[in-house]
Amino acid sequence: MWTRFIDAHLHLQDSRYGDQVDLVIDKARKSGVCSMFCNASKEKDWPIILDLSAQYPWIIPFLGIHPWYAQTTTKDWETRLYDSLSLCEYGAGIGETGLDKARPQEFEQQIALLEVHLDIALDLGLPVSLHCVRCWGKLIEILERRAALYKLPTVMIHSFNGSLESMKRLTRLGCYISFSSWIADPEHIKLRETFLETPLELVLLETDAPDQINPALADQEDLITSYNEPTLITAIYRAAAYQRGLHIENFAEQIWQNATVFANRALIR
Repeated sequence: MWTRFIDAHLHLQDSRYGDQVDLVIDKARKSGVCSMFCNASKEKDWPIILDLSAQYPWIIPFLGIHPWYAQTTTKDWETRLYDSLSLCEYGAGIGETGLDKARPQEFEQQIALLEVHLDIALDLGLPVSLHCVRCWGKLIEILERRAALYKLPTVMIHSFNGSLESMKRLTRLGCYISFSSWIADPEHIKLRETFLETPLELVLLETDAPDQINPALADQEDLITSYNEPTLITAIYRAAAYQRGLHIENFAEQIWQNATVFANRALIR
């Protein structure tokens, strides 16, 4: 069986890749990475990501405002986001957005932006990639309230590092849980336990490249750059499949099927 991998969250537009981004993408492709969900952090990322997606159709554009950059939004940003997403003929999503208590001075603005992102996702029928740090209760409260009032868009919690109880509340809402390389680290015992308890049909895997390079992860000897790269998703898959006691081919195919709801028609191009 041909094993195909998908990186559910990364940032190929990041300036740290510079003029090596095409080499990074090519190496990942040769490693069996057949799709990548490329997430924006701020508005100036949007055209770069759309250009990458046009050049490489297997790169799915996710456009939005990261909570760290909530203060950078300018008038009518939401209209420009709506219009940019409406132009995507195939797969697209919203992200990354969310909440981060590490930036408490902007927290109310983060909440307001998150609500707008979720409204646009629902209106356009697009999935959302959510960031959450130190405020799981508030994020889940917002999602539960919206689920009770109308419905939720398809939601991925990226680079999950919350508690077992948070995972259970999120998956009861139908949210997908994306794990990064830290599940390969034996010191992250509670996270690994939560990964094993997460329903397999709601699991995704990601690198969050170029961030989150993890010394515990294999296959780092021949990277193009000194940063995390999407080619390392294959090592995350192997570690995750081993922990689950599953053959890598069957495990990877299940993750691929999980991810199709985020890619719309793009994966069948």
